[in-house]
Amino acid sequence: MASVLFLAPADLGEAVLASGALAYALRQGGRATIVANRQAAALYRAQPGAVESRLAGPGALESAALWASLVARRFDVLVDGRGGALGAMLSASQRAALKPGALIRHRAEAWASAFGLDHPLAPQLWLDASARAAALEIAPASAALLVLAPGGVSEQKRWPADRFAAVARRLCDGPLAGARVMVLGAAARDAEVARSIVSSLDADAIAALDLGRGLDLLAAAALLERATLCIGNDNALAHIAAAVGAATLTLFGPTDERVRAPYGWRARTLRGRSFEAAALDAGTAMVDISIDAVEAAALDLLRAGGLR
Repeated sequence: MASVLFLAPADLGEAVLASGALAYALRQGGRATIVANRQAAALYRAQPGAVESRLAGPGALESAALWASLVARRFDVLVDGRGGALGAMLSASQRAALKPGALIRHRAEAWASAFGLDHPLAPQLWLDASARAAALEIAPASAALLVLAPGGVSEQKRWPADRFAAVARRLCDGPLAGARVMVLGAAARDAEVARSIVSSLDADAIAALDLGRGLDLLAAAALLERATLCIGNDNALAHIAAAVGAATLTLFGPTDERVRAPYGWRARTLRGRSFEAAALDAGTAMVDISIDAVEAAALDLLRAGGLR
């Protein structure tokens, strides 16, 4: 039985994008050892097959005990989503890692290239019963859901909260009338912006549920799987939404969607100015995206899914 070591990227969005590489490495079965931080580990909780999870808390990945246990073993396949010298110390018959290249290409293509493939490796997430139960408790299966994912690792990557609320109002007054609005966050830093959007919508009698913290990523995936539409910044939740097949509109500013756009057949991206222009003034790149532009892109995405 093949042994696979997967070093999950520290960035949660990158961890989702690398899930296709893990699935490919395990396509013929085998045993996976997954090294990830606690938040990212939830994404792989339902990974089929024999899985050994090794949690890497702050600084723990570099701890002598963890690395000594990995260095002492030889793996059939190493999928290195972290890179650097530590991964290079490990022994494996086959190694797959992202490599810098002259061409700009999406992570799904870059991971495929790491395995010598000529077709993209789409992200692949598995959901378990506990994730589905948690999602069902939050929202009935029959409810139309508008999910907002307004968080981000930095202010530069966040579309203004009042604009998220404005778009939600317009959609709930139009094609998504009667939909339940949910505001999701992936980290404690997202709690304040989620709360402000919910308060703004409540003031206009639009009921919205604040899920800015407390929901693990796999439960969020189960909820997003049933979303009628998800609108978010370039963050882990947008990546998860696209990976599970939700209609997903992701807003980009200082990061490059050509490389790390959420990947899925119902995923779309929107930016206010080119990536090259945004790089010159990252602080205002997200402000360039208008409410009208987001509403129009959302409507196009909904209509493409058959909503009239």
